[in-house]
Amino acid sequence: MNHDEPWVVSDPSYDADQLNPKLKFAYWEGHRDFAYDLLHFVRPARLVELGSQYGCSLFTFCQAVRDFKLNTEINAVDMWSGDIGAEITGEEVYALVQKTAATYYPEVNLHLFQMRFDQALPDFADESIDILHIDGGHTFEDVERDFTTWLPKLKENGIVLFHDVYSPIDQGSCDHWEKTKKEYDCYFEFTHSCGLGVLFPKGRYWYDKLEAAGFFKYYKDLYFYRSKYKYTQARFDELKGLYEERYQAIERQSKMIDERDARIAADEKLVAEKDAAIASQTKLIEERDATIASQTKLIDERDERIAADEKLVAEKDAAIANQSKIIDERDARIAADEKLVAEKDAAIASQTKLIEERDITIASQTKLIDERDARIAADEKLVAEKDAAIASQAKMIDERDARIAADEKLVAEKDAAIASQAKMIDERDARIAADEKLVAEKDAAIEAQAKLIDERDHSLNEAHKIAEERLGIVQQQGNMILTLQQQNAEYEAIIKRHWMSRLEFRKRYGEEK
Repeated sequence: MNHDEPWVVSDPSYDADQLNPKLKFAYWEGHRDFAYDLLHFVRPARLVELGSQYGCSLFTFCQAVRDFKLNTEINAVDMWSGDIGAEITGEEVYALVQKTAATYYPEVNLHLFQMRFDQALPDFADESIDILHIDGGHTFEDVERDFTTWLPKLKENGIVLFHDVYSPIDQGSCDHWEKTKKEYDCYFEFTHSCGLGVLFPKGRYWYDKLEAAGFFKYYKDLYFYRSKYKYTQARFDELKGLYEERYQAIERQSKMIDERDARIAADEKLVAEKDAAIASQTKLIEERDATIASQTKLIDERDERIAADEKLVAEKDAAIANQSKIIDERDARIAADEKLVAEKDAAIASQTKLIEERDITIASQTKLIDERDARIAADEKLVAEKDAAIASQAKMIDERDARIAADEKLVAEKDAAIASQAKMIDERDARIAADEKLVAEKDAAIEAQAKLIDERDHSLNEAHKIAEERLGIVQQQGNMILTLQQQNAEYEAIIKRHWMSRLEFRKRYGEEK
């Protein structure tokens, strides 16, 4: 086997991150650049991965195969049944892996085996695998079983990758790597990103090629610093995005608070306008009450006048009744006088007959006739007095009828005034009812406004509290970002020194190679 390719340090981007941004923070993330360049250097025909889950390592291999146009078969074996404490189920993870593969790596010869590792063994012939990546169960027994059962499938000079060999939580993987290092003398390791052990159990061909390409002298440590730099940069970008999101959230909250303040100001203006309207209405009500009081006083005065008039009419009615009694008494006297006159006429007729009969006694009766004539004259005077009394009584009756008509007219005017006053009182009652309704609506509006003001005060307090909390978070993030920027500067300086060493190496040895 002849291999004269130099080790090339690439600066790849990983398309799978677009569908699953969490890959940038996966435990395996710090080894992506090394694995990418390793596939370019080795150009394996077949790669098998035991344990893929979200696909951080799997899609790194796919990215390298696609970018470098390698004729590599990639095989991933995993149950995708969901890890303990995982945010989403295994089937959802498997669907995401399938979607990522179909979206970004359709040209890659990729096979997904959703089964146990031992179930997939018969699908691979012995000595058919160039690179084996073990990242399944992390107990000592799990790693030991995966390594021993799959080692026969590895080609001569094949490479085995062990993840989690320096994990703070997977002690079994760490113990297994320590044991393996004692059994094999050809290996190297990375201690960052939970550690990655690179083992050459069936020959040191590729180890020697790496050494010859200056990997251990010039490039190995570079991946450590580069992973720190990229992780820090990713965290910085994430925090920057989070900062921007929270800043925008604070801006939206501030805008919301301004809008609420504007609405509250508008409500306060409306309340002031309503208060002014209520004050004006109150003044109008007071003016109407004064008018009603004045009207009431006028009605009382008119009632007093009507009562006086009624008393006067009653007195006049009594006088008329008394006068009628007098007239009745006089009529009775006149009737008696008329009877007396009739009797006297009868007596006169009798006397006349007697005179006729007693012509001889005319002389003697002349005196009697004179006396009779005197009585007749007196009676005539009495009749004249009666006629005068009757005329006076008739005049009195006419005056009484006139007074009665005037009283009736006054009573009608009083009734009309009472009806008008009743209508005015009804109108006043209607206005009072309308005013009471308006006052009730005002009270309801004031209660609603008070409730709105209470809700606004509560919202303002909550908004201020949230704003203060977010301001504290933003300040913490600002401090974190400043720290990360300082770390980035340090990492950039380290990387720059390594790149300068690489350039010097190439200047010194490049022409000879």
